[in-house]
Amino acid sequence: MASDYVTPLPGMLALTLETAINHVLQLDMESPSRVKKLEGRLLQVDLEGLNITLFFTFKHGVVRVRLDADTTPDTVISGTPVALFSMAEPDEADWGLPDSKVQINGDASLARDLERIFSKLEPDWEGPLAGMLGDVAGHQAAQGIRHGVETVKETARTAGKIFSDIIKERQS
Repeated sequence: MASDYVTPLPGMLALTLETAINHVLQLDMESPSRVKKLEGRLLQVDLEGLNITLFFTFKHGVVRVRLDADTTPDTVISGTPVALFSMAEPDEADWGLPDSKVQINGDASLARDLERIFSKLEPDWEGPLAGMLGDVAGHQAAQGIRHGVETVKETARTAGKIFSDIIKERQS
């Protein structure tokens, strides 16, 4: 099946996701072997509200993200981007937004296996940065990245709660 998108944005989203996911997975020594266990499986993710469907495949420890697939997916996950983020970071994004449910159809074990891979993820930011910047600067840069990630999570949490409150207030 071929993708029928009118703009290049879905393709850019797929490429950006694939690149980001694989970069982070490569920073964790265990992740490629965990991803290899998913070989031959196909995950379809429907981004509701955006009308974008992404297909995730797994081969040789690498995740591929495409806009179409030749086979029937093992698992289909549907939800708004906010709901899918909430599923990926349940402790970080429990915003209580209306209509933000995630639906999983098919082999739910694939979704659980992916959740385990990402929950066990421990990227080594320091190693690559030390190689580029030297030990001291690499260590400081890695600390900055870790702090930045926490800041982004906190900002997303706060923005989500504010957004949720606004929606709830307008529905009252």
